[in-house]
Amino acid sequence: GRRNANSISVVSVANVVKVEDGVFEDVRISLGAVAPTPIMAREASNFLKGRRVNIDNIEKAAEIAAREAKPISDIRASEWYRREMVRILTKRSIIKSLEKLGVTI
Repeated sequence: GRRNANSISVVSVANVVKVEDGVFEDVRISLGAVAPTPIMAREASNFLKGRRVNIDNIEKAAEIAAREAKPISDIRASEWYRREMVRILTKRSIIKSLEKLGVTI
C-alpha cells in the first residue's frame, strides 16, 4: 500500500573502534545527513588513533567531527543544530562502543 509516513535522519553517526591497553588503535567515524553524501570524519578518527582512552580525547574528537560536517539548514534542522548533534552523537556513540567492548573511561 501507500506509505503514510516518512522517516528522514536529521543527523546520523556511526563508528568502529579498536582499543588495546587503553589506547585507541583504530577508529572510524562516519557521518550521515550532514553533507550531500555520507562522509568519513577522517580528522576526528585520526585524532584518536594512538591516544589514550579518556573523556577529554573523546570530546576533542567530537568537536573535530562537528567541524568536518558540511550541513545545510532546511525545514528539518538548522546548520547549527546539525553540527551540534554531530558533536553530541559522536561523543555518545564512541562511549557506547567502548562500553560494548568493556572499556571503562
